Amino acid sequence: MTFATTDVPRAHRRTASKQTPTSVQILSMLLFAVFAVPTAIVMINVFWPAGFALALVFAIYWPRPFETKTKGLDATEVEEMVKDLVPSQEPRSSGNASFDAYRSDVIERLEAEQVNFEAFLERLRDAKDKTEFDQFMDDRAAMPRDAN
Repeated sequence: MTFATTDVPRAHRRTASKQTPTSVQILSMLLFAVFAVPTAIVMINVFWPAGFALALVFAIYWPRPFETKTKGLDATEVEEMVKDLVPSQEPRSSGNASFDAYRSDVIERLEAEQVNFEAFLERLRDAKDKTEFDQFMDDRAAMPRDAN
């Protein structure tokens, strides 16, 4: 059961910092650069006074490309809104208890088999490496040594 943020009194909401995450800042800066630089170059080639004016506007606007004066949602509000959209990691019940038990047993068995198979592959790789190394050492020992 989910509640809209208006149902929760403001005093009970967790307060998060209003700072935009660094990854979002970097991404917005890159997106702004992808737009601004080619646009300014094209405008300078088409009509240079307008191009330089546009480049000046972009240069002034560059430090804060997507900053707005409106109050945005804080991180906890966004998290609450998208929580239902993200699938959970645990399987949902099918409504049939015996099938759910069978499914969980099969999943556990497959996970155990996967672990065993990965261990087998690791042993196989080690054995192959050891065989190749032994062959190399035998070949090296069989080579005549140069007498200096």
